[in-house]
Amino acid sequence: MEGRTSSISSKIQTPKYGELITILSVDGGGIRGIIPGVILAHLESQLRELDKDENGNKKEDARLADYFDVIAGTSTGGLITAMLTAPVGENGRPYPAENIVRFYKENGPKIFPQTSGCLSWIVDLWQALKGSKYDGKNLHKAIQDKLKDTRLQDTVTNVVIPTFDIKKLQPTIFSSYQIESNPVLDAKLSDICIGTSAAPTYFPAYYFIKEDEHGNTREFNLIDGGIAANNPTLVAISEVMKQITKKNSDFLSVDDLQFYYERFLVISIGTGSKKTEEKYDAKMASKWGVISWLYWKKSTPLIDCYQESSYDMVDYHISVIFNAYNCQDKYLRIQDDTLSKEVSSIDLATSENMQKLETVGKDLLDKPVSRINLDTGRNGPVGRTYKEKLEGFAKLLIEERKLRESNAKGKKELDDDKDARLADYFDVIAGTSTGGLLTALLTAPDENGRPISAAEDIVPFYFKNGPDIFPQTSSCGCLSWIVGLWKALTGSKYDGKSLHKVIEDKLNDTRLHQTVTNVVIPTFDIKRLHPAIFSSYKLRSNPVFDAKLSDICIGTSAAPTYFPAYYFTNQDREFNLIDGGIAANNPTLVAISEVMKQITKENPDFTSIEPLNYRRLLVISIGTGFKKNEVKYTADMASKWGVISWLYWKKTTPIIDCYQEASGDMVDYHISVVFQALRSEKNYLRIDPLGSRDITGSSHCRYNNMYP
Repeated sequence: MEGRTSSISSKIQTPKYGELITILSVDGGGIRGIIPGVILAHLESQLRELDKDENGNKKEDARLADYFDVIAGTSTGGLITAMLTAPVGENGRPYPAENIVRFYKENGPKIFPQTSGCLSWIVDLWQALKGSKYDGKNLHKAIQDKLKDTRLQDTVTNVVIPTFDIKKLQPTIFSSYQIESNPVLDAKLSDICIGTSAAPTYFPAYYFIKEDEHGNTREFNLIDGGIAANNPTLVAISEVMKQITKKNSDFLSVDDLQFYYERFLVISIGTGSKKTEEKYDAKMASKWGVISWLYWKKSTPLIDCYQESSYDMVDYHISVIFNAYNCQDKYLRIQDDTLSKEVSSIDLATSENMQKLETVGKDLLDKPVSRINLDTGRNGPVGRTYKEKLEGFAKLLIEERKLRESNAKGKKELDDDKDARLADYFDVIAGTSTGGLLTALLTAPDENGRPISAAEDIVPFYFKNGPDIFPQTSSCGCLSWIVGLWKALTGSKYDGKSLHKVIEDKLNDTRLHQTVTNVVIPTFDIKRLHPAIFSSYKLRSNPVFDAKLSDICIGTSAAPTYFPAYYFTNQDREFNLIDGGIAANNPTLVAISEVMKQITKENPDFTSIEPLNYRRLLVISIGTGFKKNEVKYTADMASKWGVISWLYWKKTTPIIDCYQEASGDMVDYHISVVFQALRSEKNYLRIDPLGSRDITGSSHCRYNNMYP
């Protein structure tokens, strides 16, 4: 299939369907936009090369906007952002990234016309004193011709472009996320880009009026977005975090900052810097007046200082946060701090200098990744080259897009399908004793590969079969307890035949490996005096556990004194099983442990999850209720019991009740403590007749008085 191509058919699905939140950010820097243009073209070429459809065909029309949730840009970066996201290219697609360098080479000399001759510095100074260095007409025309009448809402992915309103003396952030609540921001991309590019002393401030569909108008008096955020990466992250706080349905609703910072995948691209040149020093600057601060040897020291500090402080803040959450490998800052003299100019648009800028971009790809040292504030190499790092990021972006497409497709099919089942939504379903039978009913496939029972079938199942499984004694009055006691003394209360038949008829010959999702069912082997956990995850390493679901369910239901122990063999191993409640009447912790074991073993199903990362777990644990509030037993009462009373007292089994309730409560307690310690308590729900467990320490928490 080599040589054939495929196409991208739709926008990237929202982050709730995936594992990451992907952000691309481009700094301001005038004609130096050529440098990120080279980097972006390389990244897009990697995506085209590596992203293939199910037939192995390359996605030749892939665009960066197909892989990023947000693309942000300031000044020249804002123009690049618009070119990467506006649907004004061929077939309504954005321009390919390879067009960016071409755009600057074609339009740069017109946007930044150069003065020549020995008196050029006097001409430039005079121009700077009486007005902007450039009138901006060619800039406006180039942008308007490129972007046409496209508005912010039309972009193919979310866009964030900072500007600064000189009349309001505050930043104005044009963000796709803000359009719904503030439709007056839905301006033409050309107006936004001209505004964010209106660098003081270089281009005149830009004025326009926007009227929304309700007749509300707003005037904008804009200058360069670099005044507010020359490196817009932090603005982009903040825009996303605002949406998360507002419960935007595009994002999973989790009140945990670490959860989200661990999901960010951020590429931030600079336009180069002249730090190593050390062009200015204190002795020099101490002699400057207003003119020298604004114009000195064809540079603008004051603006340079503000912009460089913006680059670095944003990089510093983000690096600190990502380091704190141990996810620094998901943040890539690409910047060359070694520009010198003419190459560092933001407006030297000669053919020679533009070629040098393109070379800088190409050379940068082969340099080792540089990362800020949080102690010294200086950047230093950390190993792999930018080219290698970008290839790794490209693979992550492709995997993320495919994951979202798969999950979104699956969810749509389920949402549109009245045959949706609980097993379609859970990675693991666990159950003990009667819960084990429920688990099997919810996961065992029918002839169409769907679970044999919907959840709504469970209650009718018990109503229909309960009287046969638990036949009641017909003796009346005082004789009924004697009959019950006699059965308890001579054998199990019920012979289990009806239970066995019901389970076998329902589950047939289905085996553990056939369930439609992973299953965990605890039992207890009375011969080995050891729990036997039947888990889907064990089958590859221990296939002897791939027993019939009917055998497993009969075994886990064999409650002492109620049903006889259950014996069967599978692949030459014998099982002597009794009620799984002996080991784990509440199987929630067993299920979590089975998952954690797989993560530790680096099961590829869990590649993006760290061991003991409970923040990634969403757990619902359902009890079957008990009579705690009844206070049926007391110490005074129990102090008089012998063996018989502990095993049979007024038609109950006190010793079994105590063990099972202790098991259920201690599991709930341990899980609650862990989830609370990790501030993920909203990810764990325990349901029983007493209500959901409150682990916050409030007065109605059932565990407040567990320990003195």
